[in-house]
Amino acid sequence: MIRQISNYGLIALLTVALFISCEKDFDTPPDANIPDGMLLDLSDIRQILADSGTYKFTEDFNIYATVTGDNVSGNFYKNVFIEDSTDALNMRTIANGGLFEGDYIRINLNGAIVSEYAGMLQLDSVDVDEQVVIQANQEYWEPMTVTLDDIDPSLQARLVRIENVEFVDGDLGSTYADAVNEQSENRYVQDCNGNEVILRTSGFASFAGAQVPGGNGTITAIVGQFNDDMQLFIRDLDDVQFTSLRCDGSTGEYVIFKNFEDQSLTSGGWSQQVVVGSDEWFVDDFGGNNFAKATNFNGSGNDPSEVWYISPALDLSALNSPTFSFMTMMNYAGPGLDTYVSTDFGQSNDVTTATWTLLQANYSPGGWEETLSGPIDLSAYSSAATYVAFRYTGSSNDGSTWEIDDIAIYDN
Repeated sequence: MIRQISNYGLIALLTVALFISCEKDFDTPPDANIPDGMLLDLSDIRQILADSGTYKFTEDFNIYATVTGDNVSGNFYKNVFIEDSTDALNMRTIANGGLFEGDYIRINLNGAIVSEYAGMLQLDSVDVDEQVVIQANQEYWEPMTVTLDDIDPSLQARLVRIENVEFVDGDLGSTYADAVNEQSENRYVQDCNGNEVILRTSGFASFAGAQVPGGNGTITAIVGQFNDDMQLFIRDLDDVQFTSLRCDGSTGEYVIFKNFEDQSLTSGGWSQQVVVGSDEWFVDDFGGNNFAKATNFNGSGNDPSEVWYISPALDLSALNSPTFSFMTMMNYAGPGLDTYVSTDFGQSNDVTTATWTLLQANYSPGGWEETLSGPIDLSAYSSAATYVAFRYTGSSNDGSTWEIDDIAIYDN
């Protein structure tokens, strides 16, 4: 139930706010259509919620704050983060846009609703055109330097700087979110002591399709909360500055990562060559996950088949320990999948004349069992133009079906 601000339980707090407002000296707002009123701090907003629960302002109370997070990048749709010397909060606006990072603003609270969503304090239903006056621009807020261990509900909506952190191994090579399907996703940031926190990104963010960096360094982010989970939200890619080696001494940089979520077999420079028959690799999906698939089943039997799926030229020359991994799924009886590496394929671009070395990998045993086929050390094949390839074969008598996904080559 929404409670009106006139509740008697708030009289003492608002009386104090009125007294304090007499001592604060702000420039006269340029827009006289938005009335002045008694002043509150952001900490007062949090206290009112704690005392009275969800409620709606019906009088001209005002707050002054600085915008620390806007929606220029698309990561905060109809959300603006603001901060003052006492606290910070998430302000939800009726329309998108109109406020920018560094804007110093006055907000008339009449009509705004203070509530909590999944543990996060929010100031809702703010009409930027009717309730907000920009006092100054480019008044950028200095982030609070904290550690991952410090991230807790007391830092809700705060702009923070966290040093000596990195993305977890399992997220290296991934993008910040699913830009193709415009789905928000979580990544995980860790420090060298094993502490972790979620970094969440909207699928509508302009950088959703960017690959998370390897290395180690500093993240500037806004702290969020969803129930018991603390989260970080970056404003743009400049908020992630990873220029040092990872905790394990590696760079963590990916040379290539192919997960087929763009539903393309050839994006990123991948190609295929048919040597026997007419079967080809193709992109398929199951449960919303995309992968590359090869089969020689023709609907009633099997066809003789040999088809290669080949990476673009990969520059491994600067990597300390180039490592190759991928996922495999297999079913039905037939020849196994073979994985190869070459350093001269680019001379002819012909799989039948290039020199290929068979790689030893741990493949799916069947029954569609998803198996991590790696890591495979490629140090012996480091060059400025190294290629990896998957070779599928089948006969007229039998043929298994193979699926591959999450193909990655990175510095380990």
